[in-house]
Amino acid sequence: MTTQDGQQATSELEKVVLWLSILKLEVSYPFTTSTKLYFSFNMLTAKEIKRAAKAAKRAAQEQDTVVEVIDSTAPVDCACVIHGDIYSWRYVDTLYSMLSRNLSREIRMHVYTEEHRAVPAHMIKHVLTEWPGIRGSKKSWWYKMQLFNPAYHSGPLLYLDLDTVVVNNLDWITQLGSAHFWAIRDFQTLWRPKFQGINSSVMYWHTEKFAKIWTEFSEQNIPKICSKYHGDQDYLSAVLKPTQRRFFPEKSAQSWRWQALDGGMDPYKRTYKHPGLGTQFGPETSLLIFHGQPKPDQVTDPVIKNHWH
Repeated sequence: MTTQDGQQATSELEKVVLWLSILKLEVSYPFTTSTKLYFSFNMLTAKEIKRAAKAAKRAAQEQDTVVEVIDSTAPVDCACVIHGDIYSWRYVDTLYSMLSRNLSREIRMHVYTEEHRAVPAHMIKHVLTEWPGIRGSKKSWWYKMQLFNPAYHSGPLLYLDLDTVVVNNLDWITQLGSAHFWAIRDFQTLWRPKFQGINSSVMYWHTEKFAKIWTEFSEQNIPKICSKYHGDQDYLSAVLKPTQRRFFPEKSAQSWRWQALDGGMDPYKRTYKHPGLGTQFGPETSLLIFHGQPKPDQVTDPVIKNHWH
């Protein structure tokens, strides 16, 4: 790689970090969007690269482990979306019950739903704006985008899909820094290790700090956007900058079908490693994600039945 005329790097640190990113060490640096940096590999020694890699990795770890100072008496604002007839109200009640058992603080449940649906008094109802043609099992997930509208709720928000099963304590999520958008790294990483897209089954973010997501989305032709992207998580993966988002710890959320059931599935053979073993997960796992079929209420596995109630 050669240095291009008129595009010299502005500092040695920027040069080092850019080269590291080219080497796919996933180091981020706050470059300005208007500047592209180019430099020659010959400007760096192997020792400089190694030293910079260690420093950048330490900085990234420190940044990701910042613990938020929280009011221990304040409720945790949790949210779900129920639209159409894909899920029964039983799913909302069950999610509320699981969250109540697995969060030390009181929870405040925000239900985003249609105007006609009754919501009990101990929950907060937010009426969704209906979008023509956006409904059904392959479209209703787009209503999750309305979670980003700070007019509904301003502050940290913990969202979970209705078919998520909570199996361990979730206090660790509420202690994550609010400077970033937190989500599951999509399970495509099982066969595409470098894939950086998010899975929106569980998300944690500050709605005011990420209000721009809603502003920009709502100003577009929504049916057109919904046709362009397969789902909300594909759109979010496209618009959230790598410096804005962070992934939950790798084993904290697992795919029930692909990782927890019967010893997990071989991603290439698409066969289970230990058929008949049932559901198993380690103490570091807090969430089981039920994408696809079956859903939790259709499963007879005693481990799932013990948690999904």
